[in-house]
Amino acid sequence: MGVRGLILSVVSLVFLGAGAGYYFLNQANRIPIPVPEVQAVVFDPYGDPLLSGYKLYRDALVAKDWITLENLAMLRDDYVAYRAAQTLTQQVGFPPLQLLSYYRRLLELRIDDPLDRTERPALLANYAFVAESAGSYDEAIRAYREALPLPQAVEGLKRLQTDPYTLSNTFLQARRYGDALETLGDRPAPSVEAPAHLNLGEYEAALEAYERWLADAPGSPEAIRGKAWALFYLGRDDEADAIFAERLETSPNDTSALYGRALIARRAEDIDAAVGFLRESGESDHLWLATGYLEARNRYGEAIAIYLQLARTGGTLSDDAAYRAYTLATRLNDETTANEAKALIPANTFFAFKLGEPLTLSSSTQLSTVSVPALRVSNLLTQVDDHEAAVGELLFALRRSTNPSEKMSLAQALQTLGEYRQSWRVAEQLRSQGFTDSRLWKLSYPRAYGVEVLSEAARHELEPALLWAIMRQESAFYPKAISTSNAKGLMQVVPSTWDWLADLQEETPGDPFNPETNIRYGAFYLRWLLDYLEGDTELVMVSYNRGQGYIKRLFESEYVAGSKDELYREIDTLEAREYLQRVMVNYEIYKQLYEN
Repeated sequence: MGVRGLILSVVSLVFLGAGAGYYFLNQANRIPIPVPEVQAVVFDPYGDPLLSGYKLYRDALVAKDWITLENLAMLRDDYVAYRAAQTLTQQVGFPPLQLLSYYRRLLELRIDDPLDRTERPALLANYAFVAESAGSYDEAIRAYREALPLPQAVEGLKRLQTDPYTLSNTFLQARRYGDALETLGDRPAPSVEAPAHLNLGEYEAALEAYERWLADAPGSPEAIRGKAWALFYLGRDDEADAIFAERLETSPNDTSALYGRALIARRAEDIDAAVGFLRESGESDHLWLATGYLEARNRYGEAIAIYLQLARTGGTLSDDAAYRAYTLATRLNDETTANEAKALIPANTFFAFKLGEPLTLSSSTQLSTVSVPALRVSNLLTQVDDHEAAVGELLFALRRSTNPSEKMSLAQALQTLGEYRQSWRVAEQLRSQGFTDSRLWKLSYPRAYGVEVLSEAARHELEPALLWAIMRQESAFYPKAISTSNAKGLMQVVPSTWDWLADLQEETPGDPFNPETNIRYGAFYLRWLLDYLEGDTELVMVSYNRGQGYIKRLFESEYVAGSKDELYREIDTLEAREYLQRVMVNYEIYKQLYEN
């Protein structure tokens, strides 16, 4: 080690020994140092007085204080009351009568959405079951009827409506024709059997039932009309026509009989008679059919006259009719009639765009931004991550408000929270009342789910406006939307197409109610349609609704021959024609609002 190392070691040991001695001596004689008392301050996110109701609800829920929750539900008229009522209906162990009172209150407070085809029926089915358990059978039956066609509603009605005639009629009114017939079994009830068979396409059985009905009630207008239609569908035109004619002698304005006689005349190639009956009916879809009969025989002048008649009605087909009258008059070099028809085409419509009229959006500021207490409450609830309650407060405030400026302010807050469907409804309501405030346009045409839309649009080289235009028309931005054809989600894709799109993307079908997934599938489909239809946006739009196969065949058919004007006239359903027009208007508005 050497002398130097030895000296250093000894010195180190001395210092260590001294330090240790000092430590133990000090420990033995140490005077305790007082430690200040620390009080834990717990932040209560519901401490703001504006959230006192939510604090009360939370504390009662934690303590399972059902009396307090009941008081909240029954004595308040706000979203706290709704949430308390909802909580009480989800508990087990309450007597049926008590639970029934909570369901009644919940339904009284609930704000329904017309597009909701799942949540409300399920709620009604549960409510009906509780009413049934409580012995309130009439109430249960009414709720089960509203919950149709849910299987539990069907079974509930079968339990409670023991009279098969009443039950079968209930199913008939709900358009559950198979259930109606099954319920009857071998029991005679021609007033149920006849329309059920007719709607199921069982015309021989329908005719036999209508004849029994008329034997019991010879003058029944419904039975007379139904028998005539059964004969018509069986091809027994002379017999059907005789019944329709007899019916018109007593009821000259019976549009069903007039329509029936028109179709029979058309089968017989008596076009003048067919057109005459359709014109006598006066219904817009009947008049539209008459123009088709006339155009097929090159009787354009007569067709134009009916188109102008339709255009002046202001109904659903009025803009279609005005544009068609303009198109035909232009072909005939009838400038006067063409100008007359053009003047009947409303501004800011699809056909106005076709004629070169620009889209004009108001730039005025009619409504003021106002402070609404619900806005403060909603903001506080957002800060504590209670999104559902934040939205609920705004919706309850909307239900109470009669002030247009308040409604707009609440709608703006809803849009900020991503509740595009709700803000859209308010904006549309205000616009229908004549308000043209420029801010209503962006509430009515929001850039909903912007991150997802922009991402998928870039990925598939689509205009974002295209996705928003379709989404607005298809679902009004409601991610849980379900159509009568079972199309689902924001972009409203039917299950068969959804599975096909999944196969094309080589993946297991995703959740159609997930906004990101639904937008992804919709964008993929639009890209496919654009490639299939050679980039024609109008064909893509109408194909999205009516089906690409049908639209392509129609567009390439001999009588359309690639003419858009002919296509607009020949699309076979009013729904598809209206869809095309509305979604193209959406498209133009989105481009003007966000791309110019």
